[in-house]
Amino acid sequence: MSDLKLIDELNAEEGSFILELRTELSWNHNSFINLLNELNKEYKNSRNDKKLDREIACGIWYISNFIEDWSQHENFPKILPDSYYEKSYQLINDLTYQYFMAESIYQSESEIEKKIDEIKTICQHGV
Repeated sequence: MSDLKLIDELNAEEGSFILELRTELSWNHNSFINLLNELNKEYKNSRNDKKLDREIACGIWYISNFIEDWSQHENFPKILPDSYYEKSYQLINDLTYQYFMAESIYQSESEIEKKIDEIKTICQHGV
């Protein structure tokens, strides 16, 4: 399936990371990377807005806790290294902060892209 838009990811549409996580207990790495990229794009597109889209904001607020809570359940099959999940949770928290506070959490805005690339590398190498 092609990359989904952020609203589709947040609404757990077919092929979304959230839907697979919730219903299949599956962490789809490619869908997760799409979600991260879409969150980062939304931050960049909305950081100068005085008002946030309520549907997007509610979805981001929800996933900021749901992803970590759901995937840390004892029955969730973790097939990737612990460092991957830890860095993934941190990225979700960082992107959530950036979205709601309208400022980068890092000195350089390109740092978040580097962290997303790092997650890609961890998964590819299984480190």
